[in-house]
Amino acid sequence: MSRQASKEAKVRLNLELPERVRERLERVRELSEADSLTEVIRRALSVYDALLTTTHDEGGKVVLRSADGNERELLLS
Repeated sequence: MSRQASKEAKVRLNLELPERVRERLERVRELSEADSLTEVIRRALSVYDALLTTTHDEGGKVVLRSADGNERELLLS
């Protein structure tokens, strides 16, 4: 699932992360079939922003439902 090049101005960020975080990013990259770790971070930010908008701005809840029907609320801060 590749993204088309954007005409938007870009800014380079250098991140210093623990190895275990890089491993988690790599795992998510493989599961999501993202082209890069940058794409994983970009997608994760989009999801997090949407969740915060739903819960904080709109007063909604994020509920996770497992295959067996159990539900739990995901609390975001």
